[in-house]
Amino acid sequence: MELQEKFLHHIWDQRHLIPDLKTVNGKQVKVIYQGQYNTSNGPDFKNVILILDGETIQGDVEIHHRTYDWISHQHHEDPAYNNTILHVVLEHKSNLEYTIKEDAEKIDVLELKDQIDMDIAKLFAQYSENPNRHQVGICDFFKLTSKDQVLPLVKSHGWDRFARKCGRFNAELHFDGFDQLLYNGFMESMGYEKNKFNTISIAHHFTWDRLQEWRSKGLDSITLAAIWLNYSGLLNAAEKTLKDDLHNSLKRAYEYQTFTTDNSQFKWNLFRIRPANHPIKRIIQASIVIVNLLDSGFLNTILQALDPSRGLSNKETIAKIKNKIFKVNSEINGIEKIGEQFCLTIIGNIVLPILYLYAGKTNVKELQRKIEDIYYDFPPLGDNYITNFMKDYMEPSYNKQINSRYIYQQGLMNIYYRFCNYRLCDFCIADKEKIIQSL
Repeated sequence: MELQEKFLHHIWDQRHLIPDLKTVNGKQVKVIYQGQYNTSNGPDFKNVILILDGETIQGDVEIHHRTYDWISHQHHEDPAYNNTILHVVLEHKSNLEYTIKEDAEKIDVLELKDQIDMDIAKLFAQYSENPNRHQVGICDFFKLTSKDQVLPLVKSHGWDRFARKCGRFNAELHFDGFDQLLYNGFMESMGYEKNKFNTISIAHHFTWDRLQEWRSKGLDSITLAAIWLNYSGLLNAAEKTLKDDLHNSLKRAYEYQTFTTDNSQFKWNLFRIRPANHPIKRIIQASIVIVNLLDSGFLNTILQALDPSRGLSNKETIAKIKNKIFKVNSEINGIEKIGEQFCLTIIGNIVLPILYLYAGKTNVKELQRKIEDIYYDFPPLGDNYITNFMKDYMEPSYNKQINSRYIYQQGLMNIYYRFCNYRLCDFCIADKEKIIQSL
């Protein structure tokens, strides 16, 4: 991929666009949520929410230099692109005012060339001339006079990442309630980076309301696991991954259930997947957790752990939330519980932002402050490839402080996703100066 196309991804991801967007055929476009960047096969951004000519729609967005790239990249023959709702291009050099998908549907084209905000347009010109002019070594971002400056700066980015997650979930409230929102986020997490769009698609298809109705008719976790595995095309493949007794139990559960025979075709990325993280096992684990939450509700279960009358510390509250969601006795033998670190990852990435959004929507200031305190005190998690990458560009003496809080780790990830991933050093430094002035 050319770096210039990565820059286009940055423009879309950070919404460096003029307010009054129009497609090439004159339709008005408002971006409610820019979607999630797709690192796997398929369109560049998934789960985008737009208002297109007054209609709110959700789907995927594909980004190219030119409109014809859709054909040259053979997307017109690929069903994986049939959920695309907008084709975003730098330049529209075509006589047609639309792009045609594999299923013969037309989608509108948004040309960026004259609809990028002025600041990013200037940077785009500089970047195109020399995208790699910064030297390798200690990053300019971390070249400050003391650690006392670095930590507040990284912390600010950590809060910005939290706020961006809240913004994403707020956009999804156009379609879903809070139980569905938590369910979506949980299922997305269970797919990890490689398969998250498949697992969230399961949640979109088998909605929370639908599962609650089935639960009232006797749905249990092994039946739900069997339904999900069959729908996703993994039930037969489970024979090679699970022990015979468990695989046979799942097949029997599916044969005896009367809820649904829905199925779909997913492409699962299983390359270098550790056995414990295989989507078959994660889907079964998810079914155990979700069935346990259906009776009382996902949101209500968590709110019980946040009862201020209990007088719990932040650490105790985090443990209480974790136990409420994840500490369930499995009805399915041979499947271990979700690990401690992964439970905390889901709470930090999904539960806390949605709770903060809920507190804001219901105007419960005390709950908002409590969530803020919990987020600032949230324990650090293990390093990943992004935090390790970032640490290569900072003074080693910062590592201990960065590793002391989850919010600092999230700050590094925010810097990476906003700037490092696109090699936007100048823009990062300019942003840094603004933050320092506001601290």
